[in-house]
Formats: sequence, structure tokens, C-alpha cells
Amino acid sequence: MAITSSRSLMCSALLVIVALVGCNGDGKLSIDGTATWNGQPIQKGYIELQPVGDGHFASAEIVDGKFRLQTTPGKRLVKVTAEKKIGETPPTDRIPEAKPIMFQFVPPKFNSESTLEMDITASNPTLEVALEGSELQPKSGLSTEDKRRMNLQAGGRR
Repeated sequence: MAITSSRSLMCSALLVIVALVGCNGDGKLSIDGTATWNGQPIQKGYIELQPVGDGHFASAEIVDGKFRLQTTPGKRLVKVTAEKKIGETPPTDRIPEAKPIMFQFVPPKFNSESTLEMDITASNPTLEVALEGSELQPKSGLSTEDKRRMNLQAGGRR
């Protein structure tokens, strides 16, 4: 009886240790990262890590220049989008509160046309994404589509 209890206790302890270590067999690393634009933290954005060859796709929201995600080791294509507030919609009968107007300011060379690659390794589970360049600017004036959308939001028919 003492031998059986001892084995049960050892098995239980081993299971607890495995659970605490986090060995779930998927090989993913927890990555803590920072994302900056011209030396300043990206306040609100999104990062994607696409595998170059084998690996897993990973993505995370960027908040105050920081993000956390899980992925497997390997080479990744990095894509970053980021928004900033450029104004507010005026209150209307249909939408009584002003809503922020956000603009995606990071140029395509860092997202849809990105060639930025980084290696994810188990020995360094951090990622520092420091982007620099000229940010996109919103076009001046409203397009026909913007005017139509505002009219519809204000309760117009077209």
C-alpha cells in the first residue's frame, strides 16, 4: 500500500511539474515585443508575423508600443499597421456622439509590401520592431464616397 501511494504521489508531482513548465508539445514561444515609429512607441496598431518557409502565422495588437504573441522559431516576414486619430465625426441625429476618425499612417513598405524579415529564436524571446520613414498623410477634402457615407450616417437617402 505504501509503494502504490508513493508512485501515485510521484506521478501526480510529475504531472504538476510538466503543467507548470508549459510543455504542451506545440513548440511555440511566448514573444514580448516593442514597436516604434521614428523612435516613438506606436500607440495603436497591429503586427503580423508570416512564416518564410515553415512555421506558424502569428499576430497581435500593439498598444502603447508593446505587444505579446506566440509563435514557433524561424524566419518571419513582419507587417505592421498603425493608426492615429486625425479628427472626429460630428454628432448627428442617428449617431449622437462624436466618433474618432482614424488614419493608417504606416507606409505600405512596412505592411502590404513589406520585405522586413526577422528571426525568432528560443534563445532571445523578444522582438524589437523599430520602423522609420515618412508617414502617410490623409488626403485633403472628402471623396465622393466619403460624402455619400456621411450623408447616409446623417440619415440621408443617398
